[in-house]
Amino acid sequence: MSTKVYFLRDNTENWGPVHDYLSGFVSAERREKINRYKFESDRMLSLYAAVITRLAIVRETGIKNDELVFDCPYMKKPTLSAPRTDTPLDFNFSHTKGAVLMGLSTDSTIGVDVERIRKAPFNTMKMVCHPAEADYINSSSDKEKAFFEIWTKKEAYTKCMGTGLSVDLKSINTLAAPICENIETFIQDGYVCSVCTLGRQ
Repeated sequence: MSTKVYFLRDNTENWGPVHDYLSGFVSAERREKINRYKFESDRMLSLYAAVITRLAIVRETGIKNDELVFDCPYMKKPTLSAPRTDTPLDFNFSHTKGAVLMGLSTDSTIGVDVERIRKAPFNTMKMVCHPAEADYINSSSDKEKAFFEIWTKKEAYTKCMGTGLSVDLKSINTLAAPICENIETFIQDGYVCSVCTLGRQ
């Protein structure tokens, strides 16, 4: 494995017995975080993201689920803190209404983002878009799709870099090299998905 990406759709509205069952596969700390979400749909998506991450790591490494320990610093990417693996692992996940995207890599740092194509908040473009990105959106025949392409690229890139959205987003042009060379964007079931991978130094 070098990089693998997993996409899950689910429009379940209510928490049920299957979610109670799946909760048994994640840590108490993760369950506490899941329960802090206001809406059940968000709690379920957060649970799915956690379970998919664990399943992917177990599948790729052979480590038992109950041996996995994650470090989740505030506002930072979660990392696998134990057990140590022979091959470095980096992973990232994102969820939005009805969908989860998760990426796992053994040779790169990785950041992912997923957004449903919908009415876009174009009024935020001056605050978050590089001028070249704004031109791309404004000249597109499908401006909503173009907006979320740029947004997910920017999210995936900043998550991969470990900065999150705390940086000056207008200064980042995801359409220019070398950034654009490290981001793959695709459409899946009405969602825009972006995956950024950067080789480890």
